[in-house]
Order: sequence, then C-alpha cells, then structure tokens
Amino acid sequence: RGVVSVLQFDPVIIRLQAEHEPFQRFIERLYAALLGTEAGVEARLHAAMLSSAISVAVMHPLVADLDAETLRAQLIQMSRRMLDLP
Repeated sequence: RGVVSVLQFDPVIIRLQAEHEPFQRFIERLYAALLGTEAGVEARLHAAMLSSAISVAVMHPLVADLDAETLRAQLIQMSRRMLDLP
C-alpha cells in the first residue's frame, strides 16, 4: 500500500495509465458499476466520492497497521454502508 501512495500521484504513472488501454477499460467498468444506469450530477458525484474515499483510505496513515484482510473486510462493510446496501 505504501508504494501505491507514491505511484498514484506520480505524473509519469498518471500519463502511462491514461495511455494504457486495459487500465482505461478497467476504469470504465468501475465507473459503470458505481453509476449503474444513472448519469446525473448526483450519481456522478456519489461515484466520485466513493471511488475517492476508497482509493485514499487504503493508503491513509490511520490504517497503515491493518493487515490486508482486515482492511478489505472493513472497506467492503463501509462501501456497502455508503451505497445503502444490506
């Protein structure tokens, strides 16, 4: 997770990801899953906030001591809560 925090905001990595077709397809699928059939302002903002929360949470210093399994379980639980899922 520490490496991710460095690479995620690296300008070279950002450019490479923008040019990498498989990564772009992954992002499109991710956004489609988050948006569902909605494309309005509220749905897009909700998707942006959820994806941002997850991407920053995994590398936040407050959870640096969590093992991968615990972090994953908590992320799923919190994501379900944010999405109002059972």
